[in-house]
Amino acid sequence: MRNETREFGLFIDGLRLERGHSREELCEGIMSLSQYKRYLRGDTSIPNSKLVQIADRLKFSIIDLHALFSAKHNSEYTKLLGIYELIKASKFQDAYESIMKMKDDVIVSEYNYLFFDFCFLRVQHSLKMVSDIHVLGLYSKLINYPQCTDNESFNMVEVTVLIEIVRISASIENYEPLNIMYRILSSDNFQYTSSGDSTFLPSIYSSLASLLGVQKEYEKVEDITNQGISYCIHHETLNALTNLYFFNGLAHYYLDSKDEGLESMKKCFMILYVEEKQEKLIKYQKSFESIFKMKLSEIINFM
Repeated sequence: MRNETREFGLFIDGLRLERGHSREELCEGIMSLSQYKRYLRGDTSIPNSKLVQIADRLKFSIIDLHALFSAKHNSEYTKLLGIYELIKASKFQDAYESIMKMKDDVIVSEYNYLFFDFCFLRVQHSLKMVSDIHVLGLYSKLINYPQCTDNESFNMVEVTVLIEIVRISASIENYEPLNIMYRILSSDNFQYTSSGDSTFLPSIYSSLASLLGVQKEYEKVEDITNQGISYCIHHETLNALTNLYFFNGLAHYYLDSKDEGLESMKKCFMILYVEEKQEKLIKYQKSFESIFKMKLSEIINFM
């Protein structure tokens, strides 16, 4: 509740700046400056009686203020999603330019502020502006890691930062974050607050499975991919499903369950055929034929 109160207070202060008022001018005859600062800190919400007067001084109605607040929040989030899509596409220079355009904006949402900071760090690290060790420290501070790993619920940014910590740590041969992330995702108490977005989490399961596979933790790969596959089926999303079936197939193969592995591989390639992802199909075909010692055409008749 305090975060929401603070976000709205900061939004009002941003409108004040846009309207060219000093804080003293805005508060004169309405409230003390110290009281106004308490609203900005989120110590307490602005009473409607005061908000009516503030809105009038800013030449808005209360309805206008709330509509503008909602629109600004959504606009910020849309911009950040656009930057995140550039990051996922490895267009880091374009993402950096977009971030720099947004850098001086007054961000009214705590969540959007967290999202912005993550995107900024991710781009800086990808462009080699910060080192692995430095960015690990900044990521940890951003989400209060490792204390946050005891949480039962996580938002999209927190999960994304966690997988980045896992990925970077693994690259410098520190696998403790990998095991912690596995514990989080495999917990029956794990909750992901997605705001209706069911397409994000499967790629996290997939990334974790890939890293666990490198460590030859095949039982964990089998477990985490089964969870990811169940999630995709439940939410009716194909996002990362081919990866999950592929890693699941490999895990079964290395656990001496070749038939189960072939079943997963068949499902993986069937989806790839349907989606017409030729480049990915060829890549996975080479890996499959090398590991399973059989031609892709042979699994069509399997089962």
